[in-house]
Amino acid sequence: MPPLPLVYELDEDYTSGEALAARLGVSRVAVHKQVKRLRADGYPVESGPLGYRFSPGAPAPRPLRRRYPGELLKEVHYYGRVGSTQDLARELALAGAAAGTLVTAEAQEAGRGRRGREWLSPAGGLYFSLLLRPEWPLAALPLVSLAAAAALARATGVGGLKWPNDLLAPDGRKLAGILTEAELVGEEVRYLVLGVGLNFAAPRVAGAAGLAEFADRERAGVLARFLAAFERLYDSLPEPGAVLEAWRARNVTLGREVRVVTPGKVVAGIAEAVEADGALVVKTSKRKRVRVTAGDVELIGGLS
Repeated sequence: MPPLPLVYELDEDYTSGEALAARLGVSRVAVHKQVKRLRADGYPVESGPLGYRFSPGAPAPRPLRRRYPGELLKEVHYYGRVGSTQDLARELALAGAAAGTLVTAEAQEAGRGRRGREWLSPAGGLYFSLLLRPEWPLAALPLVSLAAAAALARATGVGGLKWPNDLLAPDGRKLAGILTEAELVGEEVRYLVLGVGLNFAAPRVAGAAGLAEFADRERAGVLARFLAAFERLYDSLPEPGAVLEAWRARNVTLGREVRVVTPGKVVAGIAEAVEADGALVVKTSKRKRVRVTAGDVELIGGLS
């Protein structure tokens, strides 16, 4: 179900019920009823003598478009509580939505990370999925994750990147994760959905951190800065140079001892390089260079 029309009219400044009613072509009573529904659905709607507004920094359509007027944002679907922004974005993709369609939510009840892992998504974090329709070779797809990770590190200004796309806090706990899911038809990419989950308050799970512990940021601003940084990198693909340079500048993986759990084996050694296709190269104790294209990296000794 699409968001209520009021979602597209509310902003961070108060707007009177009378003005909102005039914009929507409904009565003030109808506006009040929509406000009640939005609050029940988990939207951060505030009221005061001057009318109604979203809490400042909410990743809503008007605040986002004001902060980021770029080409990468065509349409915004903003929700209170959803199962998964990834699932909603995929449904929109299958229905023919354009590249640049963004789904954001205040909370997810079935958020997920890589390999189907659960991603806790309580209210107050930043959860979004961006629909893309790339027109370049399949080999460039892994670089999208690296580009998104580099853009998120730039947008938050905090932490470093663990291959391939985890944003870690300065103390090594996990701040954010990135998930890319694509539908392929032969050698053609029908669509790609890029999902990001960023903790603002640390969820009650071991090894997780919240951005608010390290910096004073507001969600709409972080998302807008992400879109601006990601747009530049995405536009440089399929050439890998700019993406790899941006990722390496923020990484905390290369030059460290790592243990990588892959679908078929465990690779241990020194993370030596990230190659043009996004693969991680690990030099083992036997001085063998092993390419890893997918896996979970453990930084031996943490970030100390």
